[in-house]
Amino acid sequence: MKAEIKQDLRRNGLLRRWILIVVGPLMLSMLLFSAAIVLLIRHNYRQSVQQLLGNQNNGAAVAVFFADMRGKGIGFERAAQEYAESFVARDQMELWVIDGDGRVVASSGALPSLRGSQMQDYMQAIAPGSRGSAYWRGSYNGQSVMCYTVTYNSTASNNQNNNLPSSFALRYLVSLKYVNQQITRITALIGVCWLAILLLTAASGFYFIWSILRPLDRLRRTAAKLADGDFAQRVAVTNRRDEIAQLGKDINRMANEIASADKMKLDFISTISHELRTPLTAIKGWGETILKNGETDVAVRARGIRTIIDEAGRLTHLVEELLDFSRLQSNRLVMHKEHMDILAELDDAVFMFRERAQREGITFTCLSSDIPAAMQGDPARIRQIFINVLDNAFKYTPQGGRVAVVAAFDPPPPQIPVGMTQQIPLKLPERLVVTVQDTGSGVAPADLPHIAEKFYKASVSTKGAGIGLAVVAEIIRFHDCVLDFENPPGGGFLVKMIFPLLNAGKRI
Repeated sequence: MKAEIKQDLRRNGLLRRWILIVVGPLMLSMLLFSAAIVLLIRHNYRQSVQQLLGNQNNGAAVAVFFADMRGKGIGFERAAQEYAESFVARDQMELWVIDGDGRVVASSGALPSLRGSQMQDYMQAIAPGSRGSAYWRGSYNGQSVMCYTVTYNSTASNNQNNNLPSSFALRYLVSLKYVNQQITRITALIGVCWLAILLLTAASGFYFIWSILRPLDRLRRTAAKLADGDFAQRVAVTNRRDEIAQLGKDINRMANEIASADKMKLDFISTISHELRTPLTAIKGWGETILKNGETDVAVRARGIRTIIDEAGRLTHLVEELLDFSRLQSNRLVMHKEHMDILAELDDAVFMFRERAQREGITFTCLSSDIPAAMQGDPARIRQIFINVLDNAFKYTPQGGRVAVVAAFDPPPPQIPVGMTQQIPLKLPERLVVTVQDTGSGVAPADLPHIAEKFYKASVSTKGAGIGLAVVAEIIRFHDCVLDFENPPGGGFLVKMIFPLLNAGKRI
């Protein structure tokens, strides 16, 4: 299984996804951008060369030169040679003079042996419908060149052109060797920059990804060990102040919670086993005693039956708590709201604990009002709140201690003066505050935030499953009430419950 996970991580890990999603498109974009830059530079260089060639076309000057030569009685070929020899841009390009038959009659350099049909720009310039000029780029004598041919015709509308021969052409040639070398150097420079950016991006990216993958791998291994049940594992949190460090802290906190929950589960199982075994042992023992001596000893039989009933009640209460806990875990804790009196349910719960208080030697007092406290709620669940809270108070109160219940309206209802007959408007109380205070050992301040959590017990030696107050908190939440715990100054433990009343603040 672990080998399959590692193989899957290599196949679908962050590093591979980073290369495919980030590096690949980035490098492709840079490559396309660099290619576009190179093409643009090459185009601009060639456009510059083409513009340089085009600037040589000065038809008026050419016509004047050849007309002057003809006026002096100089033939066309000699005039062409003199024009070629006097070409001022001969250090930048070469000039050919081509007669009407397509023969090169003069050149500013070596005279070529080409015919017109071998010069594509010349053929395009003399083609019907042509503008009389054309460009061509290709190879000549093993070099890359660009050529520009412009034709002159004696039938042109310019009068000066009538002194020219019937037709001829000038062809300008420039070598692209240095231009291509410059383009090559720029391309190489862009390639080096592109490679440097690639290496820098890859190095920084790999370092960044690896700085994430290494701690993530440690987190994954720790989480895997936690999943295997090793709750002692913790993430080694570094001094980094980023999301990964925070994630490590969260995993450690989760591990602490899991370990605490596991410990509470084990304590719960141990407590439940003890809580079940104790009454079952008593029931079995007294049952055997009654079988042996019940017919002869009436007092023993009565005591045994009473003990069996009490222990059966403890079992019933424990089973009810377990059922409520199960419903609480699966969100199936059913409640039916109706119009009810909170103080009536409190009185029933108090009555149930009167006998227990006498039996355990605990002073039990209850101070409440005769005015009904109406609210919308589930009477059985509200009564269960008081029963669980009182049961918890009695568990932690030693013999000779005291448990006091106080129920008071907030704000208190106004007192009507004796003898007043005039009816005055009264404002109904907004809430009922019920407190249950015992004189037990209290709860440590660190335990107060957890006192209503499932399975939590302030003292492992105390009887109970540790789910009574968790059920209370859930019922309180369902009824939109308030539950609070505190250690009063005089010692012991105090539970405060605040219930919203119907018609709160209404004047009657």
